[in-house]
Amino acid sequence: MRRALILQMWIVLFLGTFSRMGNAQVANAKVLRGNSITTDLYRSDENITVTSAGGFISSPNYPKAYPRNLCLSWKLLSPPGTVIHLEFDEQFNIEEPVKGKCSYDYVEVEEKSQSSTIKWGRWCGQKAPSSLTSKSNTLRITFKSDDYFVAKPGFKIHYSLVGDTNLEAAPELLSDMGTNEMPTTEVPQTLEDLDKTIATFDTIEELLKSLSPATWRQDLESIYTQTYIYYRSKSYHLASRQNKVDLNRLHDDVKRFSCTPRNYSVNLREELKTTNAVFFPRCLLVKRCGGNCGCGTNNWNTGCSCQPLKTTTKLHEVLKYSPETSPYKQQQQKQRVRWVIGEIFLSHHETCECACPLQPPR
Repeated sequence: MRRALILQMWIVLFLGTFSRMGNAQVANAKVLRGNSITTDLYRSDENITVTSAGGFISSPNYPKAYPRNLCLSWKLLSPPGTVIHLEFDEQFNIEEPVKGKCSYDYVEVEEKSQSSTIKWGRWCGQKAPSSLTSKSNTLRITFKSDDYFVAKPGFKIHYSLVGDTNLEAAPELLSDMGTNEMPTTEVPQTLEDLDKTIATFDTIEELLKSLSPATWRQDLESIYTQTYIYYRSKSYHLASRQNKVDLNRLHDDVKRFSCTPRNYSVNLREELKTTNAVFFPRCLLVKRCGGNCGCGTNNWNTGCSCQPLKTTTKLHEVLKYSPETSPYKQQQQKQRVRWVIGEIFLSHHETCECACPLQPPR
């Protein structure tokens, strides 16, 4: 009787161990990424009307860990004549990227209009932009998680309305928004017109104020903070605005050095129009006016030419050889090549100016 009881206990322990091993194998199979045993994605699409009151979007369970197998989408719509501003919460953490790419869990922002699609970025890990502002009144935010790792706290994005908030009082505009989308300012319709408009401004602030007076501050900041999926500029990684690329300085440098004296190498025989002598060195450096007439200004590509305003003549000493003419052919053939120090004068340009067809005579 006692032996039978002991045998029964050993059988129970053996079956329990086998059962736990089997369950562990199934559990491991379910979490293997790319395995066929997965749970279907939970999908959700939501439309949100953005008003002056604003609001926020967050990952489920924020600030706790978000669930697995999600594909959530929010479409943000604002009244015509307005744009949408997004602020990312500092507590941001989604599954880390793999080989620098957010392939598994990520939050993505894109903007689609009738003429173009802007992919503002796809973010994961612990880095996200502080803010960004749309160019139109429609944004789409997508959050995706797979069936493997999760992280916390996830993400939280605050959205707000930028532009003419008085439109909120007109229900008929809200019900029709997106069908009669209008820009906040009159923007040139073609790239050629926009290029000509840019030439009239000296600073990036003046340009953005003219094109987008309601959102120019956010637009200026987004130049240094917005990111794209395939490329991040060095400016994005620098710590402060003072250390970032100075677009105004680059613009001033182009105007300052477009038409300036610069080194050119000239062939002495061609420059002096001499055919009965040779020189060493064959070429010398001289200062000559060069460059276009202010690329980025109104004078660009309008027939203007870079011409010298002040010219000076400088003396150069070189080796010179001139064969002597002799009536005796045999004596000429035996003549040695004799080099002498020769003095030549070359023209140098000290200052330059742009001469334009429409420019009045001085």
